[in-house]
Amino acid sequence: MNDLADFCRRYPRRTMRLPGGETFSYRYHRHPGARATVVLLPGGIGLSDLFYLHFERFAEDCSVITFDYQERFATNAELARAIAGLLDGLDERVWLVGQSLGGVIAQIVAKSHPGRIEGLVLSNTCSLARDMGREAHDELMGMVAEQRKWKRMLRLVPMPLYRRLMAWAVMRKTRDLQPKERRLMQGLCDALRQLLDKPYQRHMADLLIDAASHADMVPADFAQWGGRVLLILSEDDHTFNQANKDALVRLMPDPTVVTDLAGGHLALMARMDEYVDAVRGFIESRACRADR
Repeated sequence: MNDLADFCRRYPRRTMRLPGGETFSYRYHRHPGARATVVLLPGGIGLSDLFYLHFERFAEDCSVITFDYQERFATNAELARAIAGLLDGLDERVWLVGQSLGGVIAQIVAKSHPGRIEGLVLSNTCSLARDMGREAHDELMGMVAEQRKWKRMLRLVPMPLYRRLMAWAVMRKTRDLQPKERRLMQGLCDALRQLLDKPYQRHMADLLIDAASHADMVPADFAQWGGRVLLILSEDDHTFNQANKDALVRLMPDPTVVTDLAGGHLALMARMDEYVDAVRGFIESRACRADR
């Protein structure tokens, strides 16, 4: 946890009061020479500090914003409005970089509050397309049912056991990784054990359940970002079925699709350097085009 503690000292949490009166907590690095600002949106665990190594890598040449999905924003629509308010307050136009649930939230923010969005980077996430098809829709509804079940079980599981189970669930996805990569993941699991708490995880389950109510999206919702969408859909990630991945590709305008970033659902963690290089390279290439 020493590296994480040092990160928290260097990039302390800030608080902004939004137009509606709510407060919003976030971390922010403003790079004086940045040509892009990225918003790092974590997945279903919802703990942005688990991405502190990614934050530091992106901060080398980008401005970076990240935050947890705070419990005062009970639905994805409320959260999206809060994120838009934060970006207005910071006067930033951003690339939304979302993993898993973070990719879902990125789609919701982009559709409902497009004015501050430069482009999208979505990794190992699912489609919210209206025409996703039966197979993809059934999978999405199955995940909602699993979250309802998990939320009920969470009340019964002691917190120490819950933390061990979550760390075990992460590490079991790393069996095919190299020793160096497994050590990185073990360090993240150590941080995970320190940061997890039950009320927040119940909130995360609620956001996952609520996401299904936004499955009405059409390609026109994203048309303004033609050529400015990167989809990282790891071939060895089976969290979402192929029908769901295909529906996401169809939904996005002229996306760049990467499938060879190995590491399963957590490829962005296990292959962090490759992931960051791919994302930065994509964003930089679009910034260069905009400068011409």
